[in-house]
Amino acid sequence: MVPGATPSATPTTGPDAFERSGRGTPIRITLPPPGTPRPYPLIVALHSLHYDGTDPKAHWDLDGLARTAGLAVVYPDGIGKAWNAGTCCDTAKINNTDDVGWLRALIAHLSENYPIDRTRVSLIGLSNGGMLAYRYACEHGDELAGIAVVAASRQVAQCQPAAPLTVVVVHGGADGHVPYLGSQWSPVLLTAITPVEESMAPFRAVDQCPLPSQPGDTILTDSTGVPWHAPESPLALSAGQQPGVATGSPAAPTPPAGAPTPLPDGLAATAGPPAVPTTTGPVAVRRETRCASSARVVQYLLPSMAHGWPPATGPNSFATTGVIWNLLAPARSAHPGPRM
Repeated sequence: MVPGATPSATPTTGPDAFERSGRGTPIRITLPPPGTPRPYPLIVALHSLHYDGTDPKAHWDLDGLARTAGLAVVYPDGIGKAWNAGTCCDTAKINNTDDVGWLRALIAHLSENYPIDRTRVSLIGLSNGGMLAYRYACEHGDELAGIAVVAASRQVAQCQPAAPLTVVVVHGGADGHVPYLGSQWSPVLLTAITPVEESMAPFRAVDQCPLPSQPGDTILTDSTGVPWHAPESPLALSAGQQPGVATGSPAAPTPPAGAPTPLPDGLAATAGPPAVPTTTGPVAVRRETRCASSARVVQYLLPSMAHGWPPATGPNSFATTGVIWNLLAPARSAHPGPRM
């Protein structure tokens, strides 16, 4: 793969933005198996603060998704292991690094060298990486099919996406690092944290999705994101605990026994690797309303989950990668994006 050029203070804009960005590291990319129909989708995996592109490659199983779903995944590195998502984070924010401009150039670069379907480019980010995904979608949302953010918040005040796009949010109710309800000040990240609902608001608006307010808008799901039904009587998500109690997030109503729980079209698609349930009880609270556009805005709240990527095994496991891809797979962008 092509390494970056000698470090430079030149802004990452213009036709050769990728080559002169000064990243100085090879591109990590996983391609689909030979014979995969072309062009194929691209996922840009954005690591969290103080990590690099090897973290999602090791722990998110996107390589497995590339094999089974026929897509490419790229694992870029933020300078100083941080991304400039607006008010966060670290040296990337202090130096005002143009991460959005560089990512646009990276996607254009890959599209020139691989058979990438420019209408099916999605970003998946954890924490600081999810914050950057929000920022990119705010500034160039018409170039993306969708974004998925895990344990993240929108850290730019101005956000007017140019076109509808699918947004998937996965958040822990016990996340004390990026709280569901936000915080006035984080002494660790040195910024206020935007609440999850406020982070999602511009995307609900552009996608023309009403706020969840009806009983069928909020349902319980199992570890694969599929609606969960109590066998005989309603059950709380955990003994004596309602969703989000750890951070004060709003409690979700438990559906009455036998009540229908709507399954939006495509949710249970098998586009990604098979997700095997590891629990028999409810794991997540899903909130979604039907949008006037073709895009979707879907939120999964895992009440007992702390900050980080949900575990793949164990009593509170969640098939995060498969759930996310089931929603992103059918999405298409309004505009294929520039060629730089």
